[in-house]
Amino acid sequence: MNWNYPFGSTEYFFIFAFIFVYTTYIIRTVRIARQLQTTARTLIIKLFLRTITFSLLIISLLGPSFGEAERDIQAKGKDIFVVVDLSKSMDAADVTPSRLEKVKFELNRFIQEEKSNRIGIIIFSNDAFIHVPLTYDNAALELFIQSLQTDLLPTSGTNICGAIELAYDKLMNHADPTGRAKLMVLFTDGENANTCNNALYNNLRRFGVGVYTVAVGTKIGISIQENGKPLVDNNDKLVISKLDEGFLKTVAGASRGTYYELNNSKNDVHQLISDINQAQGTLVDSRTITVVSNKYYYFLGAAFILILLDVLITIGTFRL
Repeated sequence: MNWNYPFGSTEYFFIFAFIFVYTTYIIRTVRIARQLQTTARTLIIKLFLRTITFSLLIISLLGPSFGEAERDIQAKGKDIFVVVDLSKSMDAADVTPSRLEKVKFELNRFIQEEKSNRIGIIIFSNDAFIHVPLTYDNAALELFIQSLQTDLLPTSGTNICGAIELAYDKLMNHADPTGRAKLMVLFTDGENANTCNNALYNNLRRFGVGVYTVAVGTKIGISIQENGKPLVDNNDKLVISKLDEGFLKTVAGASRGTYYELNNSKNDVHQLISDINQAQGTLVDSRTITVVSNKYYYFLGAAFILILLDVLITIGTFRL
């Protein structure tokens, strides 16, 4: 038999307290028996019962274990590129406090749930750039997420296809002898998008790159504020930024990916995290460990039975 916890000061305290209290009780009972000119021999029965009960409680406190079992533990990893739209339309406030600020908040939650996976960040507007290469460093990811702003890139526009192609190239060309599962998560409103090349969709499907498209914004849309004033076009017409739901669903469908929504009335990020966790990862590490279980409940159950017997069985202390 093995023990999960060492015999320490707590156990010594309870043992000495039990001996002291019960010795005091016996001395007092014997003294009263002598005054009554009788005997208290039945104390031996209760003493024997309670000593066994106390011993069982101490044993359960030490966490006894016996019997060993072997379990196979496998670690499966994924490489995930988060692709974030930094075009001016992401400042729209139809999602509180803004589309981009909502994405940043949800991204922090996302990386906390994906600590076992390598995560990188790609940012894009008219052009796409690597913001953070694939890494396990969650602290660095959080720091770079907070730095995301729509003025971070020199040009405006929304070239989603270019960002997807960059993410695909980095996932496929990354030096990785284990061949980890490859995923990309796209956060964008889809506005001003161009049609992607069919070859890109074919490659995503052929090599099993998982595409998770998160549509940020609403179909009704809202005006964009610039320098505290509504943004207008060259014809002095108010610019209304709207979610291009149709294009983003096309991206998800053509790549055999999944479509999600993120706005004030619907937040699918929890489902996104669940789907990514359930996605088949590639085996990174496998080992067999020996597991020893704590069997304290056997001894604790026996102690409770004896306590119940002690309460129900009445034995006269004095023989008159």
